[in-house]
Amino acid sequence: MFKPFPTYRQLDSMDCGPTCLRMIARFYGRAYSIQ
Repeated sequence: MFKPFPTYRQLDSMDCGPTCLRMIARFYGRAYSIQ
């Protein structure tokens, strides 16, 4: 019924924002790297 939400680990403590955006983008069908 529900689409599973993708999870990614942060590379370090400063990557929380980009990692969150990456998970949200992946949920909606986009693929981005942290770089």
